[in-house]
Amino acid sequence: MRRLLLLAVLFGGLLTPAQAQTIWSRPYEPNQIAVEAIIPEFPSDGVSFWSGGMFLSFTRSFNDNLELVTELPMARYAAGGTSATAVGNPYIGLGLSSTRNPILLELGVRVPAVPSNQALQAGRRADAGRTAAFRDEAFSASTLLNGRLAIGRRTTLRLRTGLSYASENRPNADGRKGAWRLPYSAQLWRNGDQFLTGFSVVGRPVLTDSPLNEGRSTHRAVASFMLNGETVQPGILLGTGLNALFSDGEFRWIGGLTLSISYLR
Repeated sequence: MRRLLLLAVLFGGLLTPAQAQTIWSRPYEPNQIAVEAIIPEFPSDGVSFWSGGMFLSFTRSFNDNLELVTELPMARYAAGGTSATAVGNPYIGLGLSSTRNPILLELGVRVPAVPSNQALQAGRRADAGRTAAFRDEAFSASTLLNGRLAIGRRTTLRLRTGLSYASENRPNADGRKGAWRLPYSAQLWRNGDQFLTGFSVVGRPVLTDSPLNEGRSTHRAVASFMLNGETVQPGILLGTGLNALFSDGEFRWIGGLTLSISYLR
């Protein structure tokens, strides 16, 4: 808690306001509808190209200090002539910002809804840059601190970190059912006349032992490109997992299409 308070003080002195939204949509834009279709690389052959995750997000700013954020995650897995679909854990949260201090605090929960089928494998590999959306959890809550540092006239650095807690349905090795994670992201955005370009490093380290292999830490680096339209911003993203830098394994690619729609401008 002391570290989070220290970060808040530092952000207050250095950063300009940020908005609470998925990090793959148009940055710092209130009142958005965003769709993301993300396709991860799978470790085995025979998986359909159309296996992956889709995320529908909605943000609504009520005033300068309060914003509603919702997300519906979905996944599809197809291999060997069979397929399965699943709805992930929906997210609902509030973005709280201070008029006096340029700090944004996100408070959110995920409603447990995940069924047990093969689509979860695709969803877990596709949920980059967000709190865990495809986990067998009874309850999940998160607190995230956001800020933005201007670097020149067109370039900004967005920083985001915090804590998430999940009450899992299976106990850990020592009998505990709770898991703490440390979601983080650092994004460098360049705002051009026609295109928005970004480079992001995102992750979700696990701070406590998890009973499930899919609950382990994840880290990724992603490049994203968007058409800088006034209302509609289509884009693409391409990245790779970074877990191989910390343990044995291979670099796994992810790619996807994004679409952001701004309203009430």
